[in-house]
Parts: sequence; C-alpha cells; structure tokens
Amino acid sequence: MAAAKKWKDIHKIWAEYKGKARKEVGANFRLRTGHDCLAAHLRKTGIYESIDCTICQMPNSTMDEEHLLYCSKLDTDQQVLKNTKLYWDATAMR
Repeated sequence: MAAAKKWKDIHKIWAEYKGKARKEVGANFRLRTGHDCLAAHLRKTGIYESIDCTICQMPNSTMDEEHLLYCSKLDTDQQVLKNTKLYWDATAMR
C-alpha cells in the first residue's frame, strides 16, 4: 500500500530541499507529497465539497499543483521559485 504513496521516498525529498528557505521547503514538500492546502486534496480529506479552483472560479478546473501554473488570478509569469510562490499566493487567496 505504501508503494503507491507519493511520500514513500520522503528522505529523497528532504535531501533535495534541506538548507533552502523554509517557505520553499514547506511548499515543495507539501506539493511533492500531495498533502497540500489546495482544493483537490482538501476534497479527498472531506474538508471541501468541490475540487474546483477557489481563486479563479473557473468551471471544471481542478485546483492542484498543475492548475497553479495557469490559474488566471495568479502571477504565472513569475519564474523564480515558481511553484513555491504560486502555492503560497494560492493559499493566501482562498
């Protein structure tokens, strides 16, 4: 069962991000393990009723890591620490 989990290689994720800024480590760890604060995961845990993006409100848009890259309400042109910045921007806007 654990073989199917994203966090099975957690030690490799830690090795990749240790020594980096806390916000970068936190966001990347959450996104890589799938235990984030985005609607797709919160739906799985029973906290949200929908997987739709709570920021852009676009119909049939699954709010997950991939959606952060093209969400119309986020600054998706930002290249530095892209996923980290988008993750924290998204969690602040929901």
